Amino acid sequence: MDLTKKFAFTALALMVSGQVAAADYSKVSEIPFKDDNFKQCVIAQNIEDPATITKLDCSQFSINTIDELANFPALKELQVSGSELKHVDLTHNPALESVFITKSKIDNIDVSQNPQLKELGVSFNRLSQIDLSHNPNLTDLAVVANNLTTLDLSKNSQLKYLWADRNQFTTIDFSNNPNLVQAGLAENQLTTVNVSKSGKLKSLSLMYNQVVALDVTHNAQLEKLRLTDNKLTSVDVSKNHKLRSLWLTDNPLTKLDIRANPKLDDYEADDSVTIIK
Repeated sequence: MDLTKKFAFTALALMVSGQVAAADYSKVSEIPFKDDNFKQCVIAQNIEDPATITKLDCSQFSINTIDELANFPALKELQVSGSELKHVDLTHNPALESVFITKSKIDNIDVSQNPQLKELGVSFNRLSQIDLSHNPNLTDLAVVANNLTTLDLSKNSQLKYLWADRNQFTTIDFSNNPNLVQAGLAENQLTTVNVSKSGKLKSLSLMYNQVVALDVTHNAQLEKLRLTDNKLTSVDVSKNHKLRSLWLTDNPLTKLDIRANPKLDDYEADDSVTIIK
């Protein structure tokens, strides 16, 4: 094959592949949807041109296939759930800011092409890993009840809210999350958690883990600290003057000093723990 023919063949192949991936329909009615429920959700938006649809709230529809997402390049918000939904391709939706895909069977999700993403909710799925290194604007993350063993948040400096209960984490580092306000990490296998750089933290839940030590002396804004059922032998809350709630039952503590916590009105500790007021 000469170079001219080879170039033409390559160009044709790229053009064909691009047509498969890109939004190529001028009307919603032209799109050959695989899932009728997804079709009904799109039709319910009452927008004829798929290229102008910016929001799809399909939370009231049980959807098992959303392979046609590439036809909505302007999409900013997506909410969907379906007990048999196993695959989602967001690589052709660069404008996405909010994505919620819950109670499904997703075991992999690629958000590397969604740099505008601010909210990501993928709780109650089957994820074993997730790469968030291309999402610098992420503020809200929910990954509850997945199979995650690690969570790298080093590129998510804007993160404010994290819900990551019921996974398999052994450690988590918030060194690059100075804006973190709330973190829920109950029912994992955590032994160490670093929140020393999260000066805005107000609520931290680490219940039902294996945490042996926790430094919250740099978290002056902390109001709620839930540490039930861990392996803590001591907890220093002398710098947490705004603390209102402190749960510490089922830890091998012998004493708890709360003299520096005038607002604390909800605290729990085993009967054997000496409370210093």
